[in-house]
Amino acid sequence: MVGRGQGLVGSLAGVLAGVGFALACASDPLVIANGRLVHRKYGFSFAPPAADSPPWQRVHVSDTLAAWERPGGARLSVQSECGRHPPGPQVQARSLLIGVEKKELLQSGPVSVGPWPGWSQVVDVGGERRPLHLKTVTLVAEGCTVDFLLLAGDDFDSAEASFDHWWQSFEMPERPEAAS
Repeated sequence: MVGRGQGLVGSLAGVLAGVGFALACASDPLVIANGRLVHRKYGFSFAPPAADSPPWQRVHVSDTLAAWERPGGARLSVQSECGRHPPGPQVQARSLLIGVEKKELLQSGPVSVGPWPGWSQVVDVGGERRPLHLKTVTLVAEGCTVDFLLLAGDDFDSAEASFDHWWQSFEMPERPEAAS
């Protein structure tokens, strides 16, 4: 099993290298229902990225649930880990950066979607010659940690609004025993 930090580094490397442009295959853990991507086993869902200009195109990236990119270089991805009792979202979010060597934390703080706590962080991972920013949002809900990631260069500002709308579409059905 790939660790959280290793998964991010692998995902970033895969995204940056432009690994595999393909639609999700039949073994995809996500299905489309009512215009949303729904995890078959755990039930959480989120909308696909908005139909922005330039448009987002779904691509295949190893170790992610789903990924998109658009002309200009911005990339979105989502990954999850379920079936255990995760620590708080801040701890989970910080673990995403393990193995990312050159980074400067620009912003970090709590977020939430409904009752589900989360942590957002923006990190500069580029060098002087090439600006590159990573924004992550980690949500913890019903034994699942769900990480939304945006990686963009000069187009970061224009992609960030779409990213924020995307991760805020997250929904997790409450378990009946939790509602009582």
